Amino acid sequence: MNTASHFMARLEKLKKIVEEKSLCGVLVESGSSVFYFTGYSGAGHLLVTKDKYYLFVPVLEYLNARDRLLKSGLDKYVEEVVYTPYGLPDKLVVEESGIRLEKKDVPLLVGELVGECTQELGVVAQTYSFYVKLQEKKIRIKDVSRDVMELRAVKEPWEIERITMAARITEEALTSALTYLDAGVSESELAGLVYFEMLRRGADGYAFPPIVAFNENSVYPHATPSTSRVLWGHSVVLFDIGAKYEGYSSDMTRTTFFGSPSQEFKKVAEAVLEAMEAALDMAGPGVKTSDLDSAARRVLEKYGYAKYFIHSLGHGLGIDVHEPPRLSQSDETVLKPGMIITIEPGVYIPGKFGVRIEDTVLITERGATRITRYERVLW
Repeated sequence: MNTASHFMARLEKLKKIVEEKSLCGVLVESGSSVFYFTGYSGAGHLLVTKDKYYLFVPVLEYLNARDRLLKSGLDKYVEEVVYTPYGLPDKLVVEESGIRLEKKDVPLLVGELVGECTQELGVVAQTYSFYVKLQEKKIRIKDVSRDVMELRAVKEPWEIERITMAARITEEALTSALTYLDAGVSESELAGLVYFEMLRRGADGYAFPPIVAFNENSVYPHATPSTSRVLWGHSVVLFDIGAKYEGYSSDMTRTTFFGSPSQEFKKVAEAVLEAMEAALDMAGPGVKTSDLDSAARRVLEKYGYAKYFIHSLGHGLGIDVHEPPRLSQSDETVLKPGMIITIEPGVYIPGKFGVRIEDTVLITERGATRITRYERVLW
């Protein structure tokens, strides 16, 4: 469990944004960024001003948030503000010692706290509607999402440990699932098995719903597993899976073959693997993410498959399975030590099959290293 010092260091960085940009404060809407700064993962909003920290939570999350703050030691620094988002009895008691409930929404509560301030309020919002609600309260806002995501992009050692553990759980789940490849098994059965094996090995859950795709279904990068699509004869089998461990995600894709792989499949798979290795060899501090994407595409172009590579090369990964940066031709982010990204080239031939190989990769002082270490040649 992380201590108050871990989170206070992060909250101080948020306060620094307030000071450097001359803001009234920074308001973080509920989601992964609230978890990043407090360790609390339920519904809630974090407000940081020049001299105070507030955590706004709906009454149904009060006890959960209070216990999280107590366990981390943040209760001494962060004030919990409890509100009722819908009609509840006036004499509601959430704990025997009593606590005052605010019958107001978050924008109104925030407006009261920063009402005397004539500067802008920095906001990290999940939805556009939240911006609108703040503007309706006459609060002048400034989007500081990019600033917060830059803080989150470089991982601390304990974050890397959690992502590595999530990767190990994912790999073990795949090993188990591969033993169930047999005629008649469905995509959905294998996806459910992967999820069960993750939970059995200590995962919080999955980082995203497991993708298991056979044959033509593997052409869709975000394929949906089906109960009616079953394994038969000689088939392509694609797994895109990731566990979540203590709040942090992993992401890995492997493509294998049930039966005897065709020469066409092997040719495509070997080209995809070469594209991955080209990008991985280039990855390191000071390298632009667009350069990695280009390196992979050059390999696939050599074999005539570049036209079938229909998505970007990868993405950042941490609390969320998709975080900045995006490894695309248009992204000019320069990689730094401590960043964690995915590298996942793919070839998707309509009406036939798709092949994708994906690893989670840590940028180091000297280059890059694979966090996911599972065998990549499974055909």
